[in-house]
Amino acid sequence: MSASNDQDNRVSLNYTRDRCFKVQEAANRNKLNHFDVDHSKLDEMVKIVISLIKRDYDSPSDIPQYSRWRHFDIGGRSRLQTLIQTWTSLGQDNLEQTRKLIDILVIACLMDIKPCQTWCYTEKSTGRSFKRKDGIAIAILEMYINGVFSSDNTQPHRVDSKALCHLSLDTLCHHLQFNEHNSFVGIEERLEVLNHLGYVLQNRPDYFGKDAQRPGNLMDYLLNHKNTIKTKKGPLISIETLWPVVMEMGELWAAENNLGGTKNLGDVWPCKAILSPNASPDSTDHFIPFHKLSQWIVYSIMEPMEKLLGATIEGTDLLTPLPDYCNGGLLIDIGFITLKPAEYERGIRNYHTNSLLPHQPKVEVAPMFDMSDPVVIEWRALTVAYLDIVADRVRHTFRLSKKSLSLSQLLQGGTWSAGRELAEISRPNTHEPPIVVKLGKGIIY
Repeated sequence: MSASNDQDNRVSLNYTRDRCFKVQEAANRNKLNHFDVDHSKLDEMVKIVISLIKRDYDSPSDIPQYSRWRHFDIGGRSRLQTLIQTWTSLGQDNLEQTRKLIDILVIACLMDIKPCQTWCYTEKSTGRSFKRKDGIAIAILEMYINGVFSSDNTQPHRVDSKALCHLSLDTLCHHLQFNEHNSFVGIEERLEVLNHLGYVLQNRPDYFGKDAQRPGNLMDYLLNHKNTIKTKKGPLISIETLWPVVMEMGELWAAENNLGGTKNLGDVWPCKAILSPNASPDSTDHFIPFHKLSQWIVYSIMEPMEKLLGATIEGTDLLTPLPDYCNGGLLIDIGFITLKPAEYERGIRNYHTNSLLPHQPKVEVAPMFDMSDPVVIEWRALTVAYLDIVADRVRHTFRLSKKSLSLSQLLQGGTWSAGRELAEISRPNTHEPPIVVKLGKGIIY
């Protein structure tokens, strides 16, 4: 394989599942470096996912898509749907409404951090307080409605490059209701992500428009692309057309200095569990492309395209389970994978060392590692592979096809929900994951 083709594979979506299943094969041979696997727990994991789906939904077909949109519905209020009704009453067509929703969802995905349990956001319209990802989503929405992300006072409901480039830390902290007792670490890095998005929008007018550059203008690029097919139902858009646009939004930037991944590749990391003993020193065959943030954006912005424009996104079978805290935590909290004793002890030492630093969040004692640590890379790969296996077994139990019960639905109504609930039970004070990934520059996953 040429170096050029090798790089193309790791930037594309095609390689993610393949490499993660190589790690799963290593697990079957008991060749993992950092985890032990108890395969007897797989059936239990499947049963928990099935029980949650049956508890929360009358039918699996009722499960919504796995998307940042769900966080805007917290508390039983359909906030984005209310915005859609407002825009419709103002005579704005479905295409412009789709652009606006993509604007919101892209910002919400880039700001999708897990603040410490003590931070909360009070929604102005209801007076209700929300924490964690839900609180961030409501804060983003109120910032959007108030025109924080728009440079045009006559068009507050949009996100544009000029406003993002000039967004300040003081403004962001103010709208997140920061004060002496209500804050979280990592906000500076997220501001850098938003500022960077502003520059990307300006530098890629082919993707984001020549006048007011907006994330939502990617819709025009997709609709006019030579590979997009117009049908009676709506546009048929290849995920391969959408993918390079999404990759530009944050992932490649985070990896520029090899902090948030591998330069020029993004969220791509070496995994020694699949390193061949005969590999050359410069081999990258053991590198695993996760592309978590970019996939999260795709999962999220597909929803308004489908709902409002009747679009069909071709190639979504390339999307994988996301190796996030809830999905990855599920495997550990249920006892399916366990850190090897030496790695657990190393992680606890890391935690205690980190706790001595100023301004660190209060978390229950848990192993802590850097994002680049081989433990985290192996954990993420196992998450992607085994949740794919869980998804197939859940479908088999319900006697449903991939088309009838999509991976997106299974993540939303099953694995992600199960991981979140197990974290709340296992660590009731903080709801933190069983392994804590240390925050740092470029760590935006």
